[in-house]
Parts: sequence; C-alpha cells; structure tokens
Amino acid sequence: MKSIELAAPLRLRAPAKVNLGLEVVARRPDGYHEVVTILQSVSLFDTIDLLPAPALRYTPPAGLERESDLLWRAVRLAEERFGVRLRAQIRLEKHIPLAAGLGGGSSDAGTLLGALAALAGIPLDEVERAAAALGSDVPFFVRGGTALATGTGTDLAPLSTPPNVWFVVVAPDLVIPAKTAALYGALTPDHFTDGVATRRLAAALERGDTLDPDLMHNTFTPVLREWDAVSRAIDALHAAGAQVVLPSGAGPSVFTVVPSQAVANAIADRLPAGIGRVYVCTTVARDSNASALQAAVG
Repeated sequence: MKSIELAAPLRLRAPAKVNLGLEVVARRPDGYHEVVTILQSVSLFDTIDLLPAPALRYTPPAGLERESDLLWRAVRLAEERFGVRLRAQIRLEKHIPLAAGLGGGSSDAGTLLGALAALAGIPLDEVERAAAALGSDVPFFVRGGTALATGTGTDLAPLSTPPNVWFVVVAPDLVIPAKTAALYGALTPDHFTDGVATRRLAAALERGDTLDPDLMHNTFTPVLREWDAVSRAIDALHAAGAQVVLPSGAGPSVFTVVPSQAVANAIADRLPAGIGRVYVCTTVARDSNASALQAAVG
C-alpha cells in the first residue's frame, strides 16, 4: 500500500461538461446503449481541497450516503485497484448542479483519480480504464478537455479543444426520478442514428475547424421536450438569440454555443427569470490541474 501525504494544501478544480453532440446508435443485448458523443469540459467547477492530515477525513455532501458518493468510491477504487491510500482531509465544494447532465459527480471522482494517479505515479490510461467501474463519464474526467467517446461512453479518443467557444447553460429546476434509466428507457429504435454527424464533427474539431451547428445533434432532445421545464428553457434560449440549443447528456440541462463571451452574456441577460440556473462558461483544456499537481509533486 502506497500512502500519499501532502506537505501543503492542494486545490483541484473539477469541471462540468457539455456534450457537443450525442447520438445513441443502438441498444445492446446487455441493456446498455452504444453511443457516439463529444465530451467537452467547461469552466463551471466544483472544487476539491486536499488538506494535510494524518489519515483520510471526508464527509459527503448533505443528503448523500457515503457508498453512493462517487468521490468516496473513487478513493476506495484507488485503494483497492492501485494500492494507493490518501492521507488527507477532503473538502468538496459543489457548484455543478446534481443530476443535471453536466457530469458533476463524475467530474469529482475522475478529477480526484487523475490527481491520485499523478501523485502516486500511476499511468493515466490504467486509471481511465479502472474509472469505468464508477460510471461511463468518469474516465473522461480523469483528464477532461475534449474527447470523442464511443461504445458505452468509456472508449475515449482525445480531440483538439476548440478555441473561442462560449456556452450559455440553463439547468432547469427539475428532478427526473431515476433519470438515466427513464430517459434511455424512453428511446425507441426510431430515435437511434448512425453516429456519422458526431464523428464528422469530431474530425472537423481535430482539423481545427469551427463548430458546425449543423453537425450538433442530441438523441434526447425530443424525449426531453416532454418536460415543460426543459421545453421552456429551450424556447427561452432561442428567443434570446441562440441558433442551436442542445441538451447536455440526457439533460435536463440545455445549452447554446456562441463565438464570444460578449454574445454569451447578451443571451444570458435576455433570458427570463424562473427558467433555472444560468451559467456562462467556456472550454477547458485537457489536464487543467497539471500545474497544481506538478507543484505538489515537486
């Protein structure tokens, strides 16, 4: 067992994500679904503070049982799979809304696993593979940035992060019980597509092209329209000047993409009150905690 002990406090930023495209291709015999999606880290962050302590100390957010908390499960995974024991106090400050399609819990877990890998000298590709046991988005958040995800969402191919891209994200005040199962369960074969548009968008990003709204699709859009709160958010973004509006993941958050912060702020300012929490953010590149981790390693 390798112990990680800190000489000084270490702050990690765990970014939210949006899906620049998400196509569900088919339902697999095991009940899971094949997807083609582009995951993009954005500048809405939870913060994870690791403070020097003689032993692990961590209290999950209020209302969340320890064994259901992805951050705690990431700590346990590091111990059980890699023999890494963290001796620190963990303080988690949440800013990313839960169960909103923005990857908050997955980001906390993946970000911590990436940090533990750096501190313990574990190859990141090994950690990414192990992280799939915690959820389909967790491997992406080990490094974040921009990536094409296929299979069940855990097969990752890094992409160039698009520059000069801003987002207006609306998270409706809506709780969908058993959201993932409910949304995927609502899909029929008529909703499935071949993933070609999203793969073409990935190829364009890798060439350095600007985002093409005509290639941005999300299979869950018509399903999510059944919830009034999501429909109001989509319609409000369009009325405020958004050209393309997509859900992030399986929602209920929705977003638009624009070329500048000024345009994003103008759209956000035109949104009516009561549609949910509104965030203006931009892209975040891969390995965004690298500098802090390098300083901690020395």
